[in-house]
Amino acid sequence: MEEAPSSSSNWAFSLGIDVSKTALELALRDGGKTVAETTFANNSDGHEQLVRWLRDQGAGPEKTGVCMEASGDFEKAIAQRLYEEDYRVSIVNPRRIKGYASSQLQRTKTDSADASLIARFGRREAPRPWEPASASESRLQELTRARQALKKEKTRTQNRLEEAEDEAVRKAHQNLLGEIERQIEDLENEIEEHIEEDSELNNQCSLLETIPGIGLQTSAIVVSELGSPEQFENARQAAAYAGLVPQHRESGTSVRGKPRMSKVGNGRLRRAMYFPAMTALRFNSAVKAFGDRLKERGKEKMVVIGAAMRKLLHICYGVLKSGRPFDASLHPGT
Repeated sequence: MEEAPSSSSNWAFSLGIDVSKTALELALRDGGKTVAETTFANNSDGHEQLVRWLRDQGAGPEKTGVCMEASGDFEKAIAQRLYEEDYRVSIVNPRRIKGYASSQLQRTKTDSADASLIARFGRREAPRPWEPASASESRLQELTRARQALKKEKTRTQNRLEEAEDEAVRKAHQNLLGEIERQIEDLENEIEEHIEEDSELNNQCSLLETIPGIGLQTSAIVVSELGSPEQFENARQAAAYAGLVPQHRESGTSVRGKPRMSKVGNGRLRRAMYFPAMTALRFNSAVKAFGDRLKERGKEKMVVIGAAMRKLLHICYGVLKSGRPFDASLHPGT
């Protein structure tokens, strides 16, 4: 049975794009039926072919809504290209599409079926339109991602240093470790200067730094990876974007597993919450009360940390959304 379109999705066509690293699977729907399906490469040539194909189908930007899943940044280039053509583009968390598929009892699992499902979802739900980051936001994201990559390389080098027995090898790892630490320090200084030079970024990061557990470098990651809080309807959606919502595992009534984080979402944002959550469990009254309550209920350590990460991101979202500093009195007994 075909669903009635949402009152807010008043375009004639709905385009669903299933994005992978190398390919774009497309399904174009007109009202309640799929009228065209095709595949293009996920590169600049493929993007131009997609735009021409839409024109050939009569699906211009004034009457076509485009929907795609967030897929590890593989979707950003085609989203940018379609945005430049004035298409209304929405990028949604894969969990929302998965939930919609379950509600529609869809069992077919193919790329074309996924694209058609995304098109149906986009038409019915009319998710919020996506907008590209500003040049300043993009540079902050590039800087913070470079820092995170170097932090990972630092950990690998430290592990190799601990495992090395030959003195020459140890010295080489020590020299490399020193160089990585210098590069991290340079990037952190660059991030701080960049934030200070942009009043909007400075304001957002300053608000986040009022939250016990959140420092400048973490606030920079949150701002650059989360983007505008207006793209999320609530804090739970923001947490889902970071893959911090619990995922329950069960099959029928006989097989049940312990809930765990979905990890479907922005891994950089999720990882950035780990150490701040550990600090917040000690020094942030809202997060500490929440964690203590979970411990009293017998929850395991990693469950408590995961919940604290989610709680902390909820607070970050609330602070950015309201434009007001952290207020512990707004979280009594949590």
